[in-house]
Amino acid sequence: MVFRQESNFYYLSGCTVPSAYLLVAYQAGTSLEKTPSIQLFIPKAELVDIMWSIPPPPLEVASATHDVSKTHNVGALAEEIATLVKAFPDVLFHTLPRNSPLFPNLPDQYPQVVLSSEGGAVTDAYLLAALHQARLIKDEQEIDLIRKANQISSRAHETVMRVLGKAVKGGVVPETGADRPLLPGEWLIEQEAEAEAIFVASCRREGAVHQAYLPIVAGAERASTLHW
Repeated sequence: MVFRQESNFYYLSGCTVPSAYLLVAYQAGTSLEKTPSIQLFIPKAELVDIMWSIPPPPLEVASATHDVSKTHNVGALAEEIATLVKAFPDVLFHTLPRNSPLFPNLPDQYPQVVLSSEGGAVTDAYLLAALHQARLIKDEQEIDLIRKANQISSRAHETVMRVLGKAVKGGVVPETGADRPLLPGEWLIEQEAEAEAIFVASCRREGAVHQAYLPIVAGAERASTLHW
């Protein structure tokens, strides 16, 4: 299964690296009011990552591909939080909902750095609602990406319909007795799973790694059931 980043984290960071963190600092009446500090923390590449999966990028690459103030390895996160707490002892540390299966776990060691300050406080009551409010407004780049996603999806629907139509018209004739995998141009759609496979394959060919939701594919009497 392809890893899918938590959507709120991705909205803020554009980062698809698993187990990454983002530390954003804002303070009215300081330079952070106009230009907040945005620090991205990504895991350090280990040999086991290189063997079994795509390793995290080097820090210089992550800095070049993300609009952040600084990029660190995750091991520096507690120290950077402590630096901010020292500068702003009455800091209010906002997090996504904690102790929820819907959001990544935030280890206690990081909020504890804030709580160790006499005036520091941690809350998860406001950040998610603020992000949802912000995400209601789309900029031009986001609108362009929505249009592109719709175009990819529309062409995938058309691809499924054309494969179905070609078979109905006799344009695809199953090869009998062939002991080999069929090529895409020889595929027939005889089951819902085959229609789904062609739809997803069409999206992937155009660079869409994820589906917004699992495809809903139903035929015959099952088509009368919503979200079969």
